[in-house]
Amino acid sequence: MEENNSENKQEKQEVVVDKEELKNETVNTVNQVKDTIKNVNIKNDAKETTGFVKSLFTNPFETFEKIVKDNSNKYFKYALILIIVWMVARFVSSAVSYSALARISSWKNFTSILRTVAFPLISVVVLGLVTFLLNQKEKKSLVSILTLVITAKIPTIIASVVSLLTLISYKVSDITSAFSSFCSVISTVLTYFALKALFKEEGNSKFLKTFIAIEGIYYVIYAVLSLLRLI
Repeated sequence: MEENNSENKQEKQEVVVDKEELKNETVNTVNQVKDTIKNVNIKNDAKETTGFVKSLFTNPFETFEKIVKDNSNKYFKYALILIIVWMVARFVSSAVSYSALARISSWKNFTSILRTVAFPLISVVVLGLVTFLLNQKEKKSLVSILTLVITAKIPTIIASVVSLLTLISYKVSDITSAFSSFCSVISTVLTYFALKALFKEEGNSKFLKTFIAIEGIYYVIYAVLSLLRLI
């Protein structure tokens, strides 16, 4: 009985530690976002971000390894710029669509635009938090994990920007839709290898179970948020 009580106390203590760790990581991430935004140089950083995007397509595995090994969070700046571009692209597409239908003044549609714009941020944060909680073996900061997740989403971000062409001519919607689907698949594949580099798993069979667990938990949370009309 005493051994069982001792084990239960230890488990409770571990939960508390995990919660405290998550709290600290969240605070550190928010502070890192603030500091990074303050030090952004639009002209230089935009050029560097473009080079970073090119490096992903040139050698994605090396790019992921660099992010995992980096402790200075220098790549987080590029990740922030990329997710801002993603959100702006979705905002422009959504706002223009509603405006064209003369319904943007509707509160319901205004909140729909907000959900559309917030989706990239919420999806990345949720996936990052799930990964952080399951990454018990190779401890990495939440900032590093978010950087990896956003980097893996670069094809999806590009697709969001390309989809703005439909605002010029709706005739290209079939092409942009197919391109978006293709980019979504590529992003999923890149996410797999990005997280594989994070967990430092050499074998695919073992990590595949972990990846399925991460994606499964993510989509359960996604479904709940959708039912609550938050995304």
